[in-house]
Amino acid sequence: MGFPISNCINYNQQAQPSLVAKPQTASPQNSDTPNISASKLEYQRLMQQIGERKITTLPIDEVLQTVSTKFLGATYREGLLDQGPTEKLFVSLTEFDCVLFVETVLAFSRNLRSPSPSYENFVEKIQEVRYADGKLDGYCSRLHYFSEWIRNNQKRNIVRDLTSELGGIPLNKKLNFMSSNWQKYPRLKNNEANHQCILAMEQKMELEKRSQPLRYIPSQKIRSIYSLLKAGDIIAVTTDLKGLDATHTGFVYPTANGIAFIHASPSGKVKVSPDLQRYIEGVDHAIGIMVARPVNYSADR
Repeated sequence: MGFPISNCINYNQQAQPSLVAKPQTASPQNSDTPNISASKLEYQRLMQQIGERKITTLPIDEVLQTVSTKFLGATYREGLLDQGPTEKLFVSLTEFDCVLFVETVLAFSRNLRSPSPSYENFVEKIQEVRYADGKLDGYCSRLHYFSEWIRNNQKRNIVRDLTSELGGIPLNKKLNFMSSNWQKYPRLKNNEANHQCILAMEQKMELEKRSQPLRYIPSQKIRSIYSLLKAGDIIAVTTDLKGLDATHTGFVYPTANGIAFIHASPSGKVKVSPDLQRYIEGVDHAIGIMVARPVNYSADR
């Protein structure tokens, strides 16, 4: 997912990282669009598959593992979120980049535990996790950096940042990758207002970091925290690239053989990499991980 959270960074196809924009979708109000119609049919199909189990009574980690498994083999696709000139809420249940996969599984799982698990409610939950304070208000309202995605969703009790309590160390860097690489982003290259609001957003993040410094768990320490991880914990791959916090994301996926990692891989599909630390150590420029745990909300919430 390359963060700027609206992107995944793909190292598999060329020596220099290529920025992959996340999918974007039509807003919940535009329910007559082809994107929404197709997604609604797929949502109904998935609900029929999952609905046979009393999933609302399960702990959230089991719900997340069950839901993420349903997407194994789904297509990885770049550029979904930044289609078109304006920001719209993109929803997909068949194609993902790494961030869209995390947002979709999280929103679907939260929706299953809600009093009214309708498709429209699922779409609202996508918007809740993707945008600052859950409000879609243009390109700059999207949570473009993953550390900011965690911070904002923690503020609203959707996830909890575990990085510090798991032994995370300071990640001392200024986050300005988007403004420094504006020519790589169509919405910045062709829109000076967006460019200026991204600059303002990055400055705001710098102020927030004074009270909430960024932290990460070094790659070589990951295996030592395996016993503290749960299914569905959100993993962000932190990077040494200048101005950037993370380049990829996915979920902890426990198996009989240990702690694996389920993610929408730039290699082409949603897959399970069998060992989390080994996977992180194989990612170019990776230095470790951030960890956020979805909140175990009650089913009647």
